[in-house]
Amino acid sequence: MSNKFFSVSVTNISVAILTTILISACAGNRIVNNDAPVEQLQDLNDYDSDGVIKAREKCDNTVLGASIDNYGCGNQITKMEPFKIKINFANDSFAIPDNAYDKIRVLADFLKENQEIKVVIEGHTSKVGKVNHNQTLSEQRAKAVVLVLIHDFKIPAERLDYIGYGFQRLEDERQTEEAHAANRRIMAELTHTEHLDEMEWTIYSVDQEL
Repeated sequence: MSNKFFSVSVTNISVAILTTILISACAGNRIVNNDAPVEQLQDLNDYDSDGVIKAREKCDNTVLGASIDNYGCGNQITKMEPFKIKINFANDSFAIPDNAYDKIRVLADFLKENQEIKVVIEGHTSKVGKVNHNQTLSEQRAKAVVLVLIHDFKIPAERLDYIGYGFQRLEDERQTEEAHAANRRIMAELTHTEHLDEMEWTIYSVDQEL
């Protein structure tokens, strides 16, 4: 027997043995069929596109692009809004003119529509007379408006408060009759907590603020 023939025979035998081992190994393994679908117990959809899945969502319908927490909710903030009531008080008087009731009604209707809102009525005077007298007068003007809201428009007293500023916060600094009339005014400062959709900062935010 030649060396060449012996080499080929050994090679053929080795291949046959290796093939047998591989077939035996594969035959011993169980084939797993994964055709059956896996049941998903949680809703992984993000219906309002805010990056929070439904399974964790606590605030639906978030405004697109709003800054939110891990539960898809925006921030709760206290918002202050000035509400000016133009009442032309007579000089050195806190009597509310008849034509002012329609203006107070606008505020009353707003408070009835927004039951969570409270209001602080601010009284102001012109810069005529002594400081102490004007301070008292401004408080009396503010209180007079509060009483109208309570008795005439049935706004609960616990939602109302008042403060007088005298002539500390003049609207018009001029010493004219027109300026004095403008300074004898009532302001209503509204306080309420609302769900505010604070928008996330993007590269376009600067342009939007310009």
